[in-house]
Amino acid sequence: MTGFRTYLSHLTDVDRSTAEQTRGKLLDELTVPSPWSVSDATVELSQDDTNDWLLVTFQNEAHPDRIAAVYLLDGSHSLQVYLDTDTGDEWVEPTRDPGEITSILRTHG
Repeated sequence: MTGFRTYLSHLTDVDRSTAEQTRGKLLDELTVPSPWSVSDATVELSQDDTNDWLLVTFQNEAHPDRIAAVYLLDGSHSLQVYLDTDTGDEWVEPTRDPGEITSILRTHG
């Protein structure tokens, strides 16, 4: 996982290709806990003015209304998870650690 953090720390001028490469590296290092699964791995630029990139969206198979989306934050070299669950939605603190994302998914499973 240190390699992933190092990779993130060296990112500059993120474009679609870089975001797709980051998504691939993240999915290689991430353990997706049950009952979560990847529901959409289409990389897209955020629809607000942040220039963040949506890398991957997960869906909880036991509770299909629960989703988690991972964003690559513009200029911060970090990832942030957005959770939409039956108790509301929230943004989790940014991280560079795929293990933390696994823990977040497990906690909200």
